[in-house]
Amino acid sequence: MKGFIMINIEPGTEKAVHDSLVKIKGISEVVPVYGERDFIAIADVESIADLNRAVLSIREINGITYTQTILGMELKF
Repeated sequence: MKGFIMINIEPGTEKAVHDSLVKIKGISEVVPVYGERDFIAIADVESIADLNRAVLSIREINGITYTQTILGMELKF
């Protein structure tokens, strides 16, 4: 399952936050973005419990002010 975690941070914490995000189990990619959010962290996990652990770990990082998680959907044709 994939989760997309939109993240806002305090100005000046970009490097420290990025370095912390890439160390979290289940986070497969961290993308800095322009717009309303500062980063999107992509989680590739086995279960909702694994995604929950990753999101809770993200929320503990100093400098993060906001998160929003979107679950990926599987289309079956």
